[in-house]
Amino acid sequence: MRKISKMAVILFITAALTGCLSTHAENSATHMDFQEQVEWKTPDPAASARPRILFVGNSHTFYNNLSRVFVNIADATGHKSDVYEISQGYYSLKQFSDPNDKAGSMLNQILTGKEWDFVILQENTSIALSSSAEEDMFPYARTLDEKVKAAGGQTAFLMTWAPKNGIKTGLKQHTVTEAQSMLAGNYISISQELDDLLIPAGVGFMRCMDAYPEIELWDADGQHPSPAGTYLTACTIYSVIFQESPENCSYTGDLEPELASKLQKIAADMILQ
Repeated sequence: MRKISKMAVILFITAALTGCLSTHAENSATHMDFQEQVEWKTPDPAASARPRILFVGNSHTFYNNLSRVFVNIADATGHKSDVYEISQGYYSLKQFSDPNDKAGSMLNQILTGKEWDFVILQENTSIALSSSAEEDMFPYARTLDEKVKAAGGQTAFLMTWAPKNGIKTGLKQHTVTEAQSMLAGNYISISQELDDLLIPAGVGFMRCMDAYPEIELWDADGQHPSPAGTYLTACTIYSVIFQESPENCSYTGDLEPELASKLQKIAADMILQ
């Protein structure tokens, strides 16, 4: 049973059908070039015929049921997959890495009790945006990465998206582009240090904003994804894990096919070209 409010959960879903990017000064107003074509790290080894995938995160993961959207896309393109999720609102990698925490203990048991192909880690956005991420995010990312690799899996960091209206630090208001640059820089740094996969969903948001400003990627709260934002994220995960384009996927959720097609292409162009 899936309960997504305040309880850590583990969800099992079965689908049974047949580079390098420069970082930026963490708290400067530097804009990352989100249109730059990047050679993102590819899975090694490649995804198996039926990969076991674990999603770990907070509301940015369980909002609009991201793991289910991913499974539906994979399902519609003929990929079998076993997908699990453990998520809890507001949670950070620090909490998930703590075996004395309820969700952390559950995750520790899952990682030590089973073998995995991919484990997708999503940090609390406030921490990932912080200039102190090297102290508040990186040590716990390293701890979890070690456990993932011990379980035979590949770590994939899910780079989320900055708040729609940017963030304020002290007296300085940072635009969404500036905030996304800070967030992306931290995810890029830790993924490169650990030689891990990176799922650049936040970069996809920026590309979509530029190409299709009429598409609303955020929920009304300006923090969580809209159904379109979740779909774009799922397409990006699919492109990274399977190294295939999600274009022409028949599953579009509640989105109009034309809109879904635009999001599929953004993910494919970003990851595969």
